[in-house]
Amino acid sequence: MLARNDTNIQRLLDENTHVIVQFGASWCMPCKQLKPKVEKLSLESPDIVFAYVDIEATQDFSKKYQIMSVPTVIGFHNGVEVDRVVGDTFTKVKDLVEMLRSRVKNS
Repeated sequence: MLARNDTNIQRLLDENTHVIVQFGASWCMPCKQLKPKVEKLSLESPDIVFAYVDIEATQDFSKKYQIMSVPTVIGFHNGVEVDRVVGDTFTKVKDLVEMLRSRVKNS
């Protein structure tokens, strides 16, 4: 999973069809619990690009996507948000990945 700054995240969204972005913070215990699960999922999902955004390091990007609570995981298709998961709910993150995968197959 990639850590990025605002400019690189936008480029990542612009250059890839399917992207999952996890927003978190170093002080957030649920973020710390979710991050390794999402990292493992990223290894199992080479058809989708994954990134991690620290909300304190990339405040403009976090504001752009109105991140009010962490962890928040957003799925993007062609740079457009298709759905988001708020909280340490790994099952819903897996569902989000499957939804993007179905778009990969239908693209």
